[in-house]
Amino acid sequence: MKTNLIAASAFLLLLSACRAGQKDSSAAADSANQKQITATDSANRSQSVSSDSANRAKTALKEDASKFLVKSYESGMFEIQLSQLAASNALDGDVKNLAAKLVTDHTAINAKISAIAASANFALPNKVNSDHQKDLQDMAKLTGADFDKKYMSTIVSGHEKSVNNYKDAYKNLAASDTKNFAGQTLPKIEDHLAMAKKVKDRIK
Repeated sequence: MKTNLIAASAFLLLLSACRAGQKDSSAAADSANQKQITATDSANRSQSVSSDSANRAKTALKEDASKFLVKSYESGMFEIQLSQLAASNALDGDVKNLAAKLVTDHTAINAKISAIAASANFALPNKVNSDHQKDLQDMAKLTGADFDKKYMSTIVSGHEKSVNNYKDAYKNLAASDTKNFAGQTLPKIEDHLAMAKKVKDRIK
């Protein structure tokens, strides 16, 4: 019965995060996940003999995992949409080829994040955050060489941040599907960064 109540609560939180119109989608997902984790751990705690400090540590690690998934998923959505824009706005062939690869790879990565999040009853953002939305709008105004330079700068910067996020997640998260995902995906993110740097250096 308790499991059913937790599952129902998680579903309502997921639904609430998806429908949050005025609230940043990533922030809504983070908030929903925090509430879901707290509710689940509170239900389990009554049956546990672990100390309160141990339980709090476990809860914090789960929240760290959910935040990593939310951040990585939102970043992936942004890179996919930005790279799709490159199909019409980019000039350089290498830029277009890299953009196409990023669309394919990050679509697959986000599908894995979705599967992990679903198994853990974690919510994910349903749109990019306000900063990334503005970036997309600004980039849509650029074409040709101007677009190429700005796109490559954005992709390099974004992947540098992602490499650090994935490294931190693999190092600090407790053993879990999320930790395994971070370790398995990190080499691909690093490959993206290396390829992006080469293209960026060539066209500047």
